[in-house]
Amino acid sequence: MIMHELVIYGSGGHAREIAQLVDDVNAARPTWSFLGFLDDDAARHGMTLGGGRVLGGGDWLRSRSSVAVTVAIGNSVHRRRVVSALHGARFATLIHPRASIGARVSIGTGSMVCAGAVITCDVQLGSHVIVNVGSTVSHDCVLDDFVTLAPRVSLAGGTRVGTGSDMGIGSTTIQSVTVGEWSIIGAGASLTTHVPANVTTVGVPSRVIKVRDPGWHDL
Repeated sequence: MIMHELVIYGSGGHAREIAQLVDDVNAARPTWSFLGFLDDDAARHGMTLGGGRVLGGGDWLRSRSSVAVTVAIGNSVHRRRVVSALHGARFATLIHPRASIGARVSIGTGSMVCAGAVITCDVQLGSHVIVNVGSTVSHDCVLDDFVTLAPRVSLAGGTRVGTGSDMGIGSTTIQSVTVGEWSIIGAGASLTTHVPANVTTVGVPSRVIKVRDPGWHDL
């Protein structure tokens, strides 16, 4: 069986969780030859983390076009910046063997679906999306590129989450809610109405507590 070489960009807690995901994938079906982590912080080069060593930064990957990479950075803004800097890289899509993926579900390049996640049916996930541990994505949901679902997020049917938005741990939506792009949803928030772009919202029911200028994520 052919094993594909893989590195994980990132060296924080989420990166180590994704290294565990890779181990679990390989236990079910040998797929990836995990080489180690990447981080542009030179002070971390050579460090040994749980599951591997920090091999270098983005430059390490540029001379190794056959090696796949997944960008395991939980923050949507930082993840997008790294993906942009790695233009032309071969991005891996990772799905935990204990995730439940239903019919007519599309999952974009570079996305990660973690253990215990449930994606029911007729769902679209963009590129570089994170569906974290124990999250539920119901029928007809659309998650655009670089969306992050923290653990135990629950999206009711027909929810749309715009590009780069970050749903905090344990947050929920009612049916057919739209979350605008690059918004931040606080932990435990309950969304009962549409959320504009570029805001932070918290509470039950949620309320907007901060408004950002469009393009704030590029600053």
